[in-house]
Amino acid sequence: MKKTPILFVCAAMMLTGCSGATATIKDKDETIMTIGDTKYTKGDEYELLKISTGSDLTMELVKQAIYKQEVKVTKEMKEKAQKQVNDYKENMENFDEQIHSLGYKNSKQYMNKVLIPSLQASELTEKYFTDAKKDIQKTYKPSKARIIQCENKATAKKALKALKNGTDPEEVAQQYMVDSAKYSGKETLVTTKTTDLSTRLINTLSKTKKAGVIDEVFTNESSGTTYAYVAVLVSNTYKDIKDDVYTALSSDDDVTKACLVYYLKKYNFEVHDQDIFNNLKANNPEYLVSRPDLSESDD
Repeated sequence: MKKTPILFVCAAMMLTGCSGATATIKDKDETIMTIGDTKYTKGDEYELLKISTGSDLTMELVKQAIYKQEVKVTKEMKEKAQKQVNDYKENMENFDEQIHSLGYKNSKQYMNKVLIPSLQASELTEKYFTDAKKDIQKTYKPSKARIIQCENKATAKKALKALKNGTDPEEVAQQYMVDSAKYSGKETLVTTKTTDLSTRLINTLSKTKKAGVIDEVFTNESSGTTYAYVAVLVSNTYKDIKDDVYTALSSDDDVTKACLVYYLKKYNFEVHDQDIFNNLKANNPEYLVSRPDLSESDD
């Protein structure tokens, strides 16, 4: 797909002009209300909205543009959204009045503006796990393994010897794992988000080229206690574990943000309104993908 800048989706917020420009709207001097001797124009309303919600609105419009390119609205989506509306109406009192209070004309508009985009967002996240598999592998280093958590290195060495002799990991765990162990020889997905395992173990599982026993004892501190671990790699082949990776990571805030950044880069997202740029720079510099230097750590 051709990489086309998605500036067109919200021309009122983003301009193709020079640096330092600010966007304006048509008929900005048109009066929309008068209080006493004071008149308020469309321009006044626009500037207030831009300051208070401008960057959020911009990103919502950008997301809609990305959805249009990447995730088409299907018959199944419409049916699912309609079912949600029906469920709301059945289980909530005054549903129509509630959505009116939120600014929606009717349930159909609510379905099109809220429910269907929510379904598209989920679909986009799932698609991201295919489109950005290299990024995901590099960042999260996923693998599936059978890990045994032991009380100390001495016990872990005995467990490792049993594993190398071909004993099933769950059987080894029954003999050597610590009481109330989180890792008891069953298959588990491991990623960089797995905070109770050592970085070395996570990296080793990710890099090992052949499934089988990892010939090493690993240690890591958990809740103030240092435990020892041994592991058997089941698979780190992405296509074989992708569904598990998606299940484990799709709801993570960092992954959700990385998903959006991935597609912003794909479509060369740029911001040329100085106010919106400054707001994103302060709060979400990672979205300014044309300026990667702004999101670099100071460390």
